[in-house]
Amino acid sequence: MEVSLRTGSASGIQIVFLSFAVILLAVPLSRAISGALECTDAVADAIGRSVPFFLGIVVLAAFPQLRARAIAYLSKPIPEGRRTEVAIVAVAKVFLAFSFFGALALWYWLTQGSAALEQALKPAAPEKAYAEAFSWPTMFINLAMGAIVAPVVEEILFRGLLFDAWAERWGAFVATVLTSALFAAYHPHFFATFTSGVILVCVVRRTGTLWGSIAVHSFFNLMLWYPLAGRFGMPDPERAIGDISTWGFNLACLLLAAMALPVYVWMAVRHPYPRPTEID
Repeated sequence: MEVSLRTGSASGIQIVFLSFAVILLAVPLSRAISGALECTDAVADAIGRSVPFFLGIVVLAAFPQLRARAIAYLSKPIPEGRRTEVAIVAVAKVFLAFSFFGALALWYWLTQGSAALEQALKPAAPEKAYAEAFSWPTMFINLAMGAIVAPVVEEILFRGLLFDAWAERWGAFVATVLTSALFAAYHPHFFATFTSGVILVCVVRRTGTLWGSIAVHSFFNLMLWYPLAGRFGMPDPERAIGDISTWGFNLACLLLAAMALPVYVWMAVRHPYPRPTEID
């Protein structure tokens, strides 16, 4: 199967088809590995979440055009003049996760009341959360896969291959919407992940390299590990979770995100960094 990234109306569709094929193949393969190892549910979950990325690496390495494009993406470092911006966006994106919980809390409180909010979003006890965070399957998923492997593979696929293929055919706006929607479809919490996808596209446009979005993506995944910033994403379970004032920090993050996101999108549209997309 030859995938054309420079021309051809089916290039993006071919890439999407290939990515879904990898996911479908990963399901029985993960089950076969888990069954052969007779592992626990936690280990089986770690295997199931890891196999698609390793298959993705195999696919990228196996197809010459995909391999050449991936190497080209990773050959350009973050420009010195944009490294501070990447660091700021990486930190800000962590607060975006906090704002997502604020949005959920506000939604439950407005539509169903305090009791529903208390029931839906009550966090786990810190002792239980720490114990799970330091189990080796969780550490493997969050530290090895989440902070290293997944950002590289997903950025090459979504903000690299798919964005370039669709931007060439329909323009950057449509490519941003489509790649962000597909990125969100692969993850839980569609709206939050869609917004994350838009930000990552903006980072690529502002830096001219995938390393910008990889750095932001990696830092975000790492910081959401519970012993780091992940423990601050929701209020202390000892507090009155059903009281909307308990979510003041998250709501403040939501307000800041609502103001900052349009500004950053505008910056990416009006002042992008030159980014070569053609490969000889």
